[in-house]
Parts: sequence; C-alpha cells; structure tokens
Amino acid sequence: MNSDNDKTTYLQARDGKPIEHINKLMEILTPLATFKSYKQYRTIQLDNNNAPSCILLLEGSVSICRNKDGLVLTNAYAPTIVGIASLDNHLNHYYLRTETEIKVGVLSKEIALDAIYQHDALISLMYLQAYFIQTLMERENYLPGITIYESICLHLLQLMQEPEEIRQNISAYTYIQERTNFSRSRIMNILSALKQGEYIKIENGKLQYVGKLPERF
Repeated sequence: MNSDNDKTTYLQARDGKPIEHINKLMEILTPLATFKSYKQYRTIQLDNNNAPSCILLLEGSVSICRNKDGLVLTNAYAPTIVGIASLDNHLNHYYLRTETEIKVGVLSKEIALDAIYQHDALISLMYLQAYFIQTLMERENYLPGITIYESICLHLLQLMQEPEEIRQNISAYTYIQERTNFSRSRIMNILSALKQGEYIKIENGKLQYVGKLPERF
C-alpha cells in the first residue's frame, strides 16, 4: 500500500465492507445533502431536535460513541453512511466524534429512506445494515469470557491497523480506555510490561509497533 488511504481501503474491503452498495447509496443521497466540514475531535449529534439525521461520510473517519458514558463503540471510515442503518429513530443515544478532519453530507433520515425506496435500492441499504451489525457483533464477541489483558492486546492490534493520521494523534492508553473504560492503572501496568518486554514500541505515548504478544500476562 502506498498511502494511509490505500491501507484504510484495503482493510475495509478485507473486513467485508460493502463498498459497491455504499457507493450506490451515495449516488442517490449526495444530490439531496447539505455539505459540511469539521475539524478533528468535534462532536456531531445524530438526532437534531428529534429529527434523525443521515450522515454521508465523504472524507475522513469518525468514532461512534455512546452518549451516556462516551464509550467508543466502533469507528467508521469514508466512504460510509451513518444514521440510516438503525431500524429505529432513537439516535439520541449516540453521537459521532471526528477522528480526523472530515467532509460530510447531511440530510434527514426520512428524506434519505424515501429516496432509497424510490430508487429501488433497499438491497443496498440491507447490505449497509448488515455491515454495521457485523461490526458491532465483533465488538460484543470480545466481551464474554475475555480477560482485561486479552482485551488490551486486541485493542493494540486494532490501533496498529488505524491510519497513521489517527495512530499518531492519540495515545495508546487513551485509545484503549475510550473503548473499554478500564482503570488507568490497569491499562498502564500492562502497557508498561509489554513495552519493557519489547513486545510493543511506544514513543511519547503513541504506539509505533506491535510484535507477537504473550498469550498470558
């Protein structure tokens, strides 16, 4: 891969992201959208005055976060569509946080669904819904029976797959804590031990390398 964008595209394709169907939905919805740009680490609400929004992520990446505690549920990378895969209209439980500078198109969920129906693109919407269900299920599969150490190792591997722009702008500790709510002392103890054993390389808090991690801590 020649760039972080190439790497992100490759990882998304490998993970089963339905690019063809997302592009079809983008073609339908982009002419109906209002375009906005946001800088890094901005918050975007999905429910605007009880009017659910459909967000077309055209450039950059965002985290989907839970309102009640800020827990990061998953990341989304352009191109994708957020706010339309949910089958209900209660999007006030979640918000987006920009992980890079982004460009989005915004329209109401009602208008988006009507346009998709009119263009006979419900199958493409189904693929998008299935993809988001899959990504959330993968996160849930990490939880039962997994130790804190195993979870931290999984998140270190996930962080190494992030685009360079993200990986060099967030500390390994913060990345893990936002996705697990583990205590600072527990995370730092494990990171310190892995660093001392030269299983990982961290410079100024930023993860640079992950080798073969021990099975147990």
